[in-house]
Amino acid sequence: MDSGISKIQFNSFNNPCRYIKLSNTTRMLPLRRNMYTRLSHLRRTAALSLLATALPSSAFGGNIILSAFAASTGTPTFGSLQHQHSPLSTHPFARPLFVRGGQNPMDTNTVRNMSSDKKYPQAPPAPTISPFSRPVKKVVVVGGTHGNEYTGVWCIKAIENQRETFNNKSASGDDATSDKSNGEDNINVFERFPSLDIDTLLGNPVAFMQNKRFVDVDLNREFSKEKLLCVPIDEETTEECDIRTDFCSDGNGAAAETLSSLPHEALRAREIECLLGPKFTTTSTSSDDDASYDNPAADIVIDLHTTTANMGISLIIPEGNAFMSAAAAYVMTKCREKYGVDGAQCLMHALPKRQDRMNLSSCGFHGFTIEVGPTPQGVLRHDVVEKTEVAMHALMEFLHLRNLELENAGANNGASAILDQLREIYPGGIVPCYRSAPAVRPGELSGKISWPNDATNPNFPALMVHRSLQDRDFHPLRTGDPLFVQLDGTIIPYDGSHGEEVHLIFVNEGGYYYASSGTGIGVAVKSQFDWLTGWFVVESDDEEGVVEEVVVEVKDSYE
Repeated sequence: MDSGISKIQFNSFNNPCRYIKLSNTTRMLPLRRNMYTRLSHLRRTAALSLLATALPSSAFGGNIILSAFAASTGTPTFGSLQHQHSPLSTHPFARPLFVRGGQNPMDTNTVRNMSSDKKYPQAPPAPTISPFSRPVKKVVVVGGTHGNEYTGVWCIKAIENQRETFNNKSASGDDATSDKSNGEDNINVFERFPSLDIDTLLGNPVAFMQNKRFVDVDLNREFSKEKLLCVPIDEETTEECDIRTDFCSDGNGAAAETLSSLPHEALRAREIECLLGPKFTTTSTSSDDDASYDNPAADIVIDLHTTTANMGISLIIPEGNAFMSAAAAYVMTKCREKYGVDGAQCLMHALPKRQDRMNLSSCGFHGFTIEVGPTPQGVLRHDVVEKTEVAMHALMEFLHLRNLELENAGANNGASAILDQLREIYPGGIVPCYRSAPAVRPGELSGKISWPNDATNPNFPALMVHRSLQDRDFHPLRTGDPLFVQLDGTIIPYDGSHGEEVHLIFVNEGGYYYASSGTGIGVAVKSQFDWLTGWFVVESDDEEGVVEEVVVEVKDSYE
């Protein structure tokens, strides 16, 4: 095949294979007619793990799932695997909308829940349908959102290896789900969690091949509604143009020019959102959360990350999602049983509106991020992979057990052993966590204490993190404590700009040396949430130990 021509087979009922022209680049995109109307086809066929790289050509066909590494390594994906694990089937249960809502997250007025003595920094929603009544079937595990974070890529490769083992057992006539004796350190997710339809996705294949965090900008900051809408997707563009190049077969130079001028990660984010979402409705102009699309292709997106900082196992979830809050409480308990109380923490971002979340996992109906460190970039460490898999398997276990309870709801009269277990572990539903500071600068998922950059290199800090803070993530920092060091050795203390006492996260994280990721040290405060609602909770004013969550205007005092 000519190097300038690539064959792409569409996964739809009436789209034949077509040839499109590609320039001499490692980027490639399967074009789609209408990315939103085609989602109905995807649900009836398969969720595609899309590779945007010129690795061996991949075919999207049949009633199978083409996962990231089946596509990139040449694993058989044609008729021999058809009907094997895991086809995307219609959920056997009704899928009611998950009611979200509440006051403006910046509104500090505390509202008391009428059914309890809990106090919330913002009003929790009053759902008419329980957030625990919807099964989670379609699970997408993402690795390589940042191309030089190899742990997640290893984990999704391992899942694909497990898929092959599972399918081989099925093909030989063995009961692939009967052998549960592999042990905790050698779990086959398809055997252990058969109620889950698990797929994988290589987040940023181009950056992965280059061993870089990103090509142009941080992919994990490109999924807000505002940014996604910057990538024009319509019938004319997607059918006639290769949006990775300036080529349009119909001569639509304006569309091609617009698309080719965008960062690689902006385009990749739109691809992923169309694949796992859609995240929002394209017809609504509302800024409310109701504009989010509540029936995306992925029930949950599990995004696997690593950090150079000493964060241990960090479970990152958004505020306002009760089901993910319960899942995080369960996973944190399991991880602490194995690694101790300090071995796992929960970090909640105060972003209750899904359309405002800029991270990849927000494309699914639920999003869950697992971050493990410390580990260098571009390096595989066995212990870090193990910790990541322990957390991932605990999450899958929670999802699977809850699915089984929903399947047998009639027989057990609606009782839930797994939720009762959480009630016992966390009396009153209160779970300790860390609340990230609100983002105030472009590229930030959460607030940071930013450092100035060197005049000759925007990625080189002009100040160095003080040694007393190194490897002390989740430890307190108080006004006057050493923070940065200048070239002449002068120590710059913390000035209290985020509050008298804060807890630092992602201390000296290598990825935060890049402006598009948001430079600096992450800031959080100790907090707690109610796993029954997913909202932050503060203690009553008349009780001791009131949790004070200070949000102040950030000063550029270190510039």
